[in-house]
Amino acid sequence: MALIISILAGTLSLPTTLYDLPVSNHGARVRLLLYKRGLESAVRVASPMELGGLRGEKYLSLNPQGKMPLLVDGDSCVWETDAICRHLLEKHAAEGDGPSLFPTSLAARTAAEVIVRHHDTYIGPIQGCLYKPAPPFGRFTSRRDALQELVKQLAVAEALADPTGPYLAGEEFSLADATLFPTMVFITHMLPKFEDAVASPAGEAGPRLGPRLSAWWSHTSNADEAAKRVADE
Repeated sequence: MALIISILAGTLSLPTTLYDLPVSNHGARVRLLLYKRGLESAVRVASPMELGGLRGEKYLSLNPQGKMPLLVDGDSCVWETDAICRHLLEKHAAEGDGPSLFPTSLAARTAAEVIVRHHDTYIGPIQGCLYKPAPPFGRFTSRRDALQELVKQLAVAEALADPTGPYLAGEEFSLADATLFPTMVFITHMLPKFEDAVASPAGEAGPRLGPRLSAWWSHTSNADEAAKRVADE
């Protein structure tokens, strides 16, 4: 009761809250950022059910899209994943003990930005073809077409990845890694189940990850503690 009175009286500042569930790879991007940067204590993670669920009136008043994740930070409500990440990194730039997630060199920063945009524009919108029971899958009404497009876009991501690694933009962990890794958890587990759908016209088996993404995935999923934690959630 004292807590409620304090909140109503405006004498207590509510903690920054990320509304998210482990099943969301978009929310996992933000959680991975928090773990990697060392900002867990700065952000409370809560279920959208605290606000009545994704279709609840209160949740929709804060995020009219009715999707996860949602960041509530004082009077600010941020609901696009990349915007949430950048909001947190800028607000807490002087805090945490992990990497900044912005590579040192301009070339690496630009490479990371391109990979983030590639994921959010071409991979994220169609990833539902791996687990949704029925279309649409982004702009596709056919699961086969969406799966083949997903494989095509993974090949583009392969070409964008730094050839020496160990991370996507080179030696430093960046927003590119935080963005692609949670989605790759789905892809590496589910895409092999659809080999027939992504086989070539000649009947060749569906493609595996290319050498750059394979090396990155092996390193990040086995040697990066923050990424391993996200994968286990």
